[in-house]
Amino acid sequence: MTRFAIGDITVSAIWELEDTSFRMKTFFPLVTDEILERERSGLAPAFYDADSDRIRLSIHAWLVDTGRHKILIDTCVGNDKERHARAQWSNLSTPFLERLRATGVEPEDIDYVCCTHLHADHVGWNTRLIDGRWVPTFPNAKYIFGRTEYDYWAEKYGSDPGGHHLAAYSDSVLPVVETGQVVLVDDGYELDGCLTFKPAPGHTPGHVAIWLHSNGRECVFSGDIIHHPIQLKYPQLSCMGCENQAQSALTRAALLGDIADTETMLMTGHFLAPHATQIETDGGSFRMRCRQC
Repeated sequence: MTRFAIGDITVSAIWELEDTSFRMKTFFPLVTDEILERERSGLAPAFYDADSDRIRLSIHAWLVDTGRHKILIDTCVGNDKERHARAQWSNLSTPFLERLRATGVEPEDIDYVCCTHLHADHVGWNTRLIDGRWVPTFPNAKYIFGRTEYDYWAEKYGSDPGGHHLAAYSDSVLPVVETGQVVLVDDGYELDGCLTFKPAPGHTPGHVAIWLHSNGRECVFSGDIIHHPIQLKYPQLSCMGCENQAQSALTRAALLGDIADTETMLMTGHFLAPHATQIETDGGSFRMRCRQC
């Protein structure tokens, strides 16, 4: 388990799986052979298998213990979910909840679940399959979704329920809506006096960055603003899954510029362990300044 102290607040990564299903040149449509040759030594083998052209990504959640509440940020893929387009995400049986319990936290202890956006690998453990029904995994939690993001997927689902993200909307979002546990919030929403939801569009229209502030320290949960370390050196590389690739690149560059050369921790959605890093400038781009990696 990877754990960080952000001021007076404890943040722990709850790991689900390593995803090696994506080829670098497919995942990042703008990457070139010249870029890969130049960066190969810095990426391989930790973040990139050059022989297969596959990138290495982590899928994990973040547990935030404020001392008042226990908050889970992004909930991975989930077990028993059918994801036809993503074989590595389909019909999983991972010990994710056991890893959560290893921190001393039961599913019933979670007070809030916050999602940076509503893609399938960020909402999956919102629900679990019990007696053939999708029920909330965290029965006492309020599920906090950005209003813009929710409205986008609700409209999309109504017109075209196909696809793995819309399958996730059906089995991992709608069930918690139906139990009345969802709270829709606008940009700038503050939770528990320490978390702030800020707009970060591009990957999806309503994607948010969730900022944590405590006792003079801060971190940012970046969701899918950034997926892979190559995007530090080349922020213009948006992934195949970005709804608006140009906007995604602008959002990423702006976030990295805001936190570079500061003490702010970047709590990523898909970097391998330890999943978080500080950022520093590197000429006209950025690089990791790790404490634990």
